[in-house]
Amino acid sequence: MPVQLWYDPVEIPDAPPPELNASTHRSRLALERVLADPDDDKTWEELAVTYDEMAPEWTEWAVEQPWYAATVAAGLQHARPVEWIVEIGCGTGQATELLARVGPPVVATDVNVSMLTGAPALPHVAYVAADVRRMPFRDGSVPLLVSLNGVPDFREFGRILGVGGQLLWCTSFGPGTPLYLPPDRVADMLGPDWTTEAGHAGHGDWILAVRTR
Repeated sequence: MPVQLWYDPVEIPDAPPPELNASTHRSRLALERVLADPDDDKTWEELAVTYDEMAPEWTEWAVEQPWYAATVAAGLQHARPVEWIVEIGCGTGQATELLARVGPPVVATDVNVSMLTGAPALPHVAYVAADVRRMPFRDGSVPLLVSLNGVPDFREFGRILGVGGQLLWCTSFGPGTPLYLPPDRVADMLGPDWTTEAGHAGHGDWILAVRTR
């Protein structure tokens, strides 16, 4: 099912996005494999190793992208206020810093400790090493789940997000993002039990999905 509501683009930069050869990037190929088979443990491990290898240079590269987290800022404007936020695939904290400014406590997670050790110490933020397939939260307990350039496990999202739970899924560079899922595809994979709205910001796009039943 397509996204039900699209917003006009905001924050359109003059400079082009970085060229990352996204369509043939090893992360894109691995993403498609785990979407086709969420139980493909070998490919999940390959993804973890890929980003572990990039961890030492991740912050330096990300700060050179001025629009890197623009989609998170745009999507949050449409999210309902919550008491706390969970971030998956937080990396070295580029979106985490933005989430921390929103107000509620943030639990920022990543499968790679090497990424977490490079994240900044922030007030009201707890960093947790966690696999997106096995999140350390009770069924239906998470009010808002946020990801920027992450890898999804929709079965686990359905477990930890109860009725009224929100999922904000963002990419930095749209189709130019190696880990890319178009908003319409996210809506389709979530299914009919969710309402969806989406938009563009910077070079990327975002989708906010709310579980209705």
